[in-house]
Amino acid sequence: MTGASLKPKIVRVTFEQGKTGLLYATSPDLKGLLVAKRTIEALEDAIPSAVADLYAASGVKVIVTRAEETQGELSPPWIAFPAELARQALADP
Repeated sequence: MTGASLKPKIVRVTFEQGKTGLLYATSPDLKGLLVAKRTIEALEDAIPSAVADLYAASGVKVIVTRAEETQGELSPPWIAFPAELARQALADP
């Protein structure tokens, strides 16, 4: 991965309730993201590792965190921040 592509990425996540009662999270920004859990809390807890796993499959290690909520937003986006970029920022005086 080149330095130019080392940028934080926004990952919007949408939630749906399935016919069997499971809750599903998918993303229009991250192909392949699919998380299913019984509660919204469990679903939100599982999203960071699912996002990180998808990036890891492409050879990129990321730190995933939820963005700050803003008024009127149903589901705040998540941020996938490249770990290498974080290391570089911490190493610069």
